[in-house]
Amino acid sequence: MKTILVQETDPATLEVLTVALQMEGYQVFSLTNQQENILEMIKRHRPKLILLDCWLGHYTGKQITHWIKSHFPHLPVIAFSCDNHIDEAYQKLGFDDYLKKPFDFTTLYQTVRKYLVKEHKFKYQPV
Repeated sequence: MKTILVQETDPATLEVLTVALQMEGYQVFSLTNQQENILEMIKRHRPKLILLDCWLGHYTGKQITHWIKSHFPHLPVIAFSCDNHIDEAYQKLGFDDYLKKPFDFTTLYQTVRKYLVKEHKFKYQPV
């Protein structure tokens, strides 16, 4: 079973995402508390993919993606955003891809499969 780590600030969206991904057979771990250490969560759960809200309050998605990529450069990180220009900005922010909110399940599943099919080979050792 492939593991996905999800951080989303809206509880209702987080619940929908979690259920939708679990229905597709993925194991989902959610970061609900912005104070949780995402790098420790990655080491503990070893996800194959991270879905990350672009605007997380105290930290930006750009900052968190930078932390992730500096330790786990091959771990795909996909942005969630309501920003109408996320399609132009996601790479500058450090994300591998994006999902624009509101999203449909077909787009969610296609995007997730695109990165999980590649089956990135990397170790969970800090760089």
